[in-house]
Amino acid sequence: MTTSTVVTTTVKHHHHHLRSSRRLRGLPAELHAAASDDGPVPGARNDHDDNDMSGPNKPLKKARRSLSKTVAKPQAEKQSAKASWKDGVCMDCLPRTREKALLGATNNDDASSSSSSSSTVRYVLGVDEAGRGPLAGPVVAAAVWLPVDISGIIDSKKITSEPMREALYEQIMQATLESSSSTNQEIKWAVAIVNAQCIDKINILQATLLGMRMSLQALMSCPEADLLNKSNEATVTMPGTYVVTNQNKNTKPFPPDACYALIDGNRLPADLPCPGETIVKGDGREYAIAAASILAKVTRDRLMHGYDVLYPAYGLAQHKGYPTAAHMAAVHTHGASPIHRRTFAPLKHWEFDANGKIVGDKKVAAKSSSKTKKGTTIE
Repeated sequence: MTTSTVVTTTVKHHHHHLRSSRRLRGLPAELHAAASDDGPVPGARNDHDDNDMSGPNKPLKKARRSLSKTVAKPQAEKQSAKASWKDGVCMDCLPRTREKALLGATNNDDASSSSSSSSTVRYVLGVDEAGRGPLAGPVVAAAVWLPVDISGIIDSKKITSEPMREALYEQIMQATLESSSSTNQEIKWAVAIVNAQCIDKINILQATLLGMRMSLQALMSCPEADLLNKSNEATVTMPGTYVVTNQNKNTKPFPPDACYALIDGNRLPADLPCPGETIVKGDGREYAIAAASILAKVTRDRLMHGYDVLYPAYGLAQHKGYPTAAHMAAVHTHGASPIHRRTFAPLKHWEFDANGKIVGDKKVAAKSSSKTKKGTTIE
């Protein structure tokens, strides 16, 4: 685990540690209430005081532990992540084609088309997300500056082995620790977690763009001076929308005009802290974006393992919130949990009571109402 800072919209005490509060730039004021409101649901297993770890609150303690013990890393798979090099180039990780063009390392005509001069760019940052499609859980976005090559860094979606993704994540964390003594090559990363309530408030596209903007802002700027430097990771006990980063009050921020962001997809977030561009399927084309995809994917998977402890009826550790047959059957039986996205189909067509139980079908009710109106006669 690397030394990191949690930047959040709320003040919470966990194990007597203070997690300081500040309003994140880029998060509209009207969304702070929605983003930080994980209000208790009657009957939910996390409807307890977080500081009491006895009795019924053991699931919270288990969920916290699960984030650091989520997946074992078999030695064979760790060995397979060792570097393969030829003439100083990593042979089994994605290339840095666009990155090198922006840094002026290659004569790429495309670099001249950028609004930012390649001669001024010193830091090319990769940005990606994980979790746009699931019915449950947050969407997670990550930004990273990773100037060192780590063998095996490719699109996280193409790494079907969860232990291998975990091993690569840990290699990035280890490289971060080792880079802290180098002033020129210090690795920087930030991960933004945007919860289901915020997704339902502003829609999944805007929530994804928000997370990308938040992670970039946290990576480039150091948190305010009153933030404490803590060793923390994303956790199911942290409410709302927040950022985890290895930056702290002693970190020297990146100058915006020296940075350039490579963002996966085809939508550029508004109000970015630096120039940038989108690359369709960039997580399979550019090293920096692929590294961000691994940070985002592993962070989200760990969160879903933690949520699986809190809400064991849904099998979240297996499907990570995607609408599998088993997942949908569980929702029909047990209702929706606080981390389910109520604006996603088919949940958006159902009516729920205060406990999350399904009490009606809006589509059926609408059809019934339509038939009643058509059959009405006027005397």
